[in-house]
This record gives sequence, C-alpha cells and structure tokens, in this order.
Amino acid sequence: MLLAVGFGSLFVLSFQGLAFAEPGGFPAFYGAAKLARYDISQLYNLQLQNRFHPDNRGVGYFFHPPFEAVLLVPLSFLPQVEAYAVWSLFNLGCLLAGARVLQRHFPSFSILIPIAFAPTLSLLANGQDTAILVLIAAIAFDQFAWGRDLSAGAILALGLIKFPFIVPLVVILCFRHWRVLLGFIAASIPILGLSAAMIGAQGVRQYIAMTRITDGKENPAILSNLRGLAGILFGGNHPGWVIAISTALVAYVAWLDLPRIQKFCLGVIVTQLVSWHGHLYDAVLLLVPMAWMLESEWKRARWFASLLLVATPVLVVIPTHDYLLAAFECVLLVVLLEPRTRKDLLSEPALSPQPAGFTYSPVAVEGEQDR
Repeated sequence: MLLAVGFGSLFVLSFQGLAFAEPGGFPAFYGAAKLARYDISQLYNLQLQNRFHPDNRGVGYFFHPPFEAVLLVPLSFLPQVEAYAVWSLFNLGCLLAGARVLQRHFPSFSILIPIAFAPTLSLLANGQDTAILVLIAAIAFDQFAWGRDLSAGAILALGLIKFPFIVPLVVILCFRHWRVLLGFIAASIPILGLSAAMIGAQGVRQYIAMTRITDGKENPAILSNLRGLAGILFGGNHPGWVIAISTALVAYVAWLDLPRIQKFCLGVIVTQLVSWHGHLYDAVLLLVPMAWMLESEWKRARWFASLLLVATPVLVVIPTHDYLLAAFECVLLVVLLEPRTRKDLLSEPALSPQPAGFTYSPVAVEGEQDR
C-alpha cells in the first residue's frame, strides 16, 4: 500500500514534464500517431519521424509494427499533455485488467501490486506500451492454464507489438503444446499481412534499416536482460555469445516437462531475460510469474517474489543499474530450475479452481496429446 501511494504521488507530481521528457518514450509514440495520421506508408521514414518528433536525439524513433500506430492515431487529435494523460490511464487500465485476470487463478494477488511494482512507475513515466503486453500475456496465460492452446497462441499473436517478448515465449510453450504455435501462426499471418500492406515494400525496407541504425545505441547499463548483463560484465557488445546462451536457455526451458501454470510463468521470466531490448519498464511482464510465486506452496518462491517487489524501487532511483534486475532473474532461474526445486514445482497443483462452465479433462489439461 505504501509503495502504491508513494509511486502514485511521485507520478502525479511529475506528470506534466514527463509528457515531453524521454525521447524514446511517449513523445515517440505521439509523433508516430501524428505521422500515421498524415501518411502511414511513411511511418519508418527517418526524415519524417525527425519532423514529427524533432527532439528524438537520434534514439527516439518509433519502430513498433504499423498496426499499433493505427491504435495510437486517436491520440494525435489531442494536445500532447492531454494525450499523455489518456495514454497513462489506458496503460494503468491494462495493468489492472491483467491483475483481475490473474486473480482467477491467484485470488490473493492484490490489485494494488501492479501499482506498487517499481517497473510500473518506470513504464508510466516513459509512456511505454508494455502494459498492453501484460494484459495480453495474462489473458493468454488464463487460456493456456485451462488447456485452450489455440486461443492462447492467437492471443499471444496480438503481442507482436513487441515481438522480442512474445516469440521466445511461444517457442517455450509450443515445444510440448504444439497447438499454441498453430494459433499463433493463424493469428500472426493476417496481422503481419495487414501491417505490410499498410507500409508497402519500401516501408519494410525502411523498418529494417531503422532497427539497424538504432540497435547499436543501447547502453548496456539500462538493459535489464542478458545483453545488458554481458555488456557490463565483459564490456562492449557480445551478440554471438548472448544469442547462443539465450537460445540454449529457451531450448532448455521449452524441453522441461512442467505443469502448465509453472511452464508459462518460467517462460515469461526467460523471455524477459533473452529479449534484445528489455528495459526496466518491460519488467512489468514479471507480474504474471509474480502472481504465481506469491501464492506458491514453495516458501522460497514467495520470498523471491517479495524481494522483487521491495527491491526494484532502487532501480528507479539509480536507472543506470537496470542490469541488476537481469542478475536477479538469473539467480531466480537457477533456484527455480534446480532439480530438487523442480520436483517441488511438479508437486504443486497444476490448475487453480475451475471457472464456471469449465469441464475438467486430465488429457486436455496436462497436454498429454501434445507430447
């Protein structure tokens, strides 16, 4: 409660200045909204992005998929401060709605936890969009937990607005539950096809060129992933080693035979680690595994979740040490994947209480038919 009140008060006091603050945050989204309204086929034209967002400082470019830019267009009809207010309320609504979905499986998960979680303050202050991903992940988790793999995969396809956080999770889930991949592909094809049609072949080429330009400008200290941790520990960029370790980690967790709830939650933690552009505000995705850990029968899991909640405010105060979150996640994974711990995880209930109208089927729930 104290954290929620403190973070809320801090955000309100700084609100007006934040609408213009982070060049890669809300100003980039607002500029993209105006550019999409002007001519969405030129969404990834650097000269036009510079014109619609002149204070981007060479790093504040919008390189999210075109279908997200369409959703942002209504903001372009408002002044920037008012648009930022609407965007902040929308993001907060997504987080609270995601918490409500998680409460179906974890009744004790307080709706105040998303507000008290420090990455939420970072997300709102930067005007980012990962809150949408939290809601998508929560709904997909709900479907996956009840064995509805096709719909879980289709819902995850909506998360392509930030595909580095979705593709590894789909890989982890589909290895033993292949219908997740079918649903994901079925929904991804029209989404990506429509996006490509919006910008054309030239727009696709401009998008690829833009990602190459901006990728090398990331400061490892503000990345809360393996890439940032490697950059701090060994200096410089080590893409080959990071990709190799990330691939091995994803493959290992995909191979593990775990109950559905534990599988999805571990997949989210791994995805957060291996994402190429993970920042502190993207750590709001950890709300999904945090809900499970806080109600876990395993005491150490509850301890780690509580520590994550009370320790992350330090990263808001010293934002150039976000790589410490990646180090914490590495330790958490080592503990969770230790053989004796996995035995404890397997002994936990695989499902939460059944929702109304749900018929329990051991075969469908445990996914025996997918193996």
